[in-house]
Amino acid sequence: MAGPLSVILVGRDARLRGDTRGHLTATGKVQVVAETSDYSRSLELIEQLNPHAVVVLLDGEEEPGFEFIRRVGAEHRDIAVVCSGLNCSNDVIIRAFRCGAREFLVQPLTPNEVKEVIERLEELTTTLEGERKSLGTVIAVYSSKGGAGTTTVAVNLAAELARQTARQTVIVDLNLQHGNIPIFFGIQPTYSITDVARNEARLDIQLLRTFLTKISDNLYCLAAPLKPEEADDVFPNHLEAALGLLRTQFSYIVVDTQSVLDPNTVTALDVSDIICVVTQLDLASVYNAKRTLETFERMGYGGEKVKVIINRYNKASDLPLEKVAEVLGHRVDLTLADDIRSARESLNLGKPVVLSQPKSPLVRQFSDLAEVILGRKEQDEAKQAKGLLSLLGKGRGKS
Repeated sequence: MAGPLSVILVGRDARLRGDTRGHLTATGKVQVVAETSDYSRSLELIEQLNPHAVVVLLDGEEEPGFEFIRRVGAEHRDIAVVCSGLNCSNDVIIRAFRCGAREFLVQPLTPNEVKEVIERLEELTTTLEGERKSLGTVIAVYSSKGGAGTTTVAVNLAAELARQTARQTVIVDLNLQHGNIPIFFGIQPTYSITDVARNEARLDIQLLRTFLTKISDNLYCLAAPLKPEEADDVFPNHLEAALGLLRTQFSYIVVDTQSVLDPNTVTALDVSDIICVVTQLDLASVYNAKRTLETFERMGYGGEKVKVIINRYNKASDLPLEKVAEVLGHRVDLTLADDIRSARESLNLGKPVVLSQPKSPLVRQFSDLAEVILGRKEQDEAKQAKGLLSLLGKGRGKS
């Protein structure tokens, strides 16, 4: 396969879902694009997201699960169904296969068994439908403390990814009551994520695109609600649908989250491939970041999914980075300079720092952040693609 397996996870036991999601994503070959406890909702998500596979967690009430498996098999022959469950008898396992399940994972899961099943699913998916288009990467930018600069980081990261790779990128504003991403880009949205919520039943990628505000040829924005009171209209299922659809069309989806672990924020973090935790070097911020990282570990966000970014970094700080990393229990992946002047001027211009302040050290540092997100190999490929597009553009200009 060209990219990772996209999976919808269905099960009523939240803890079992969390454990299963952690094992699946730990393989590095799976993206859980949506998660739900409701079989009816999962059928809607399948229609919207068209995943490679659905993982069904049987929890003692097998009959609804069996009926769901039969329906997926009848209506979506190119989607593989994997069953799993605790204390399942041989009869339950046999019935699951007879209903159409392709694989059965016995809980508690083991890394080797999960790895083997994923490898078989990759072969099966290739046989069923050929290679699918790779899904886009979702990057959430989060801080547990307001004022850390998450919006500045999200805005400049999105702009740099679009500029550096020349690939379709979208930034999603999840500061639902007071989102201000439009100010950073100098745009005036007509539509917002509220329109996603109001059109949930008929939402597809074509309709979703009409709700985006174009910033440049490769960069778009899904704005926060245009009125603060409309924030109450947006729920996790709306975010699941929107982010799932966006990753089928956009290479990079940058999500600027709220500084609160409410259901909407947790949904965005769950579906993200990378979480950038933004903090500063004062003691209160470091303490909050430490608690955040500990919470994320309990939520199953570990390994390479979490990146720590120190914003407004000053080398003269009394807290050396080595000590900060020791306190956090996590390496510091990147520091961003304390260049308030450039940040303020870029905001007044309605252009991110990376597009308006060439002399700022932040320009190079946001380029480094893009490299952290992309990985060196993917970045080199993106630069080659951009270079080719540039050559083709020059050729057209001369004709």
